[in-house]
Amino acid sequence: METEQHKESFHILVLDDEHSIRWVLERTLAQAGYTPHLAADAPEARQLLRKYSIRLALVDINLPGMDGLSFTREILKEYPSLLTIVMTGQSTMYNTVEAMKAGAFDYVAKPFNIDEIEELVKRALRVPLRNPETKRIKSGKKGDDLLTGQSKVMRDLFKAIGRVAATDLTVLIQGESGTGKELIARSIHRHSLRAEQPFVAINCAAIPSELIESELFGHEKGAFTGATERKRGKLELASRGTLFLDEIGDMPMRLQSKLLRVLQEKQFERLGGHELITTDMRVIAATHQNLEKLINNSQFRTDLYYRLNVFPVNIAPLRERREDIPVLVEHFLRKGSNEMAVGRKTFEPEALNVLARFSWPGNIRELENTVKSLMITNVTGTITLDSLPNNLFKRRPLADSEESLEEVASRKLESLVRDAVEFDTDSLMADVLPQLERPLLRLLLEQTKWNQQRAARILGINRNTLRKKIETLGLKNQRGIEK
Repeated sequence: METEQHKESFHILVLDDEHSIRWVLERTLAQAGYTPHLAADAPEARQLLRKYSIRLALVDINLPGMDGLSFTREILKEYPSLLTIVMTGQSTMYNTVEAMKAGAFDYVAKPFNIDEIEELVKRALRVPLRNPETKRIKSGKKGDDLLTGQSKVMRDLFKAIGRVAATDLTVLIQGESGTGKELIARSIHRHSLRAEQPFVAINCAAIPSELIESELFGHEKGAFTGATERKRGKLELASRGTLFLDEIGDMPMRLQSKLLRVLQEKQFERLGGHELITTDMRVIAATHQNLEKLINNSQFRTDLYYRLNVFPVNIAPLRERREDIPVLVEHFLRKGSNEMAVGRKTFEPEALNVLARFSWPGNIRELENTVKSLMITNVTGTITLDSLPNNLFKRRPLADSEESLEEVASRKLESLVRDAVEFDTDSLMADVLPQLERPLLRLLLEQTKWNQQRAARILGINRNTLRKKIETLGLKNQRGIEK
């Protein structure tokens, strides 16, 4: 933890055209022991940067005159050691990726939590002074977002895309089927230095094993029966661009060794040929399988795994980020309206709630197909509860090893209930309820960073009721700040 003297040496710029945001951040930073400097536009911010030795800048994206992303790109060329945190009220994939590509330390969506800002500032100021070489990275086209979502999982994913897009690192994307692995790969390509070059995809699971080698390496005329002419393979077509190897875990072992050699030497020969072809490509691989488990079963090469897993990206299944479902539904409604010419549709709140509660074993792909089907089958502009297919109302089946909360609670409560009956107690409810409520409220308050207003909303109770329960149950806020 910084000493007060050390903290006072940090000058922090706040660039935001909203007076309320500047006021809140000025007060927060000053109370934390830093020296804040406020600017409402880019020219004012430049003057402050010239006048003071500013270590960190909090920059809003939507500014008068020059937007925050352009300001960040330009100012980091002039002040390469400056750390920047980009702020925005429009937390889109484009904004997040472009902020990270511009060289920002991090990206935060409004409305933000003050505790989150304080922690972010502390982390940033622990970074040693740097003097990076600046790369000229072309910006992606605004509005070309292939991915959407507002959960922390997706915001972290967008940041990762922004960081790795500016490099030529090999990327390994892992996640369940239907989570959008190819969309992640295409997004990395679109925001990379190779964006104007080909994006070439091959699904290792969809092509028969006897044909996949020819698809990858190409072949010469007469190389095998049916090879009536020369064919360029995916490795050749992807040169200067990006090669996406989908379902890499299904690639035959004999072909894995040949691919490894290409990745190491950047050279290969077509089947039946002797000409050495050089390729300059960026490789992104994806799989729904556990490659480490495949390695243990001698089904995947260890050396190839480490060659591919340079920059790992893991995408969570949709059931673990349900807050993204309403955003995705709205995205698919717009997309479906444009693609199928069926007119604009909306979901009534009750129907949308059913979609948000469903576990979606097929992930985003299943959700999109469901939304499109409902758009076609509904003749009115509103998709109602009655319109939904029956399977959406079914509870997710438990895995063999899983117990429901009801089963766990029943087992734990059995002895308490047995004793209460035996001794004819008259306070069982008063004894048991605190034991059930205390862990529930403690976990929820920790997850919401003791934001009582949000916690009360999630619980479905009012804030005063929650405050009384916190007091009665003796719960303590270790963070020391109540909201």
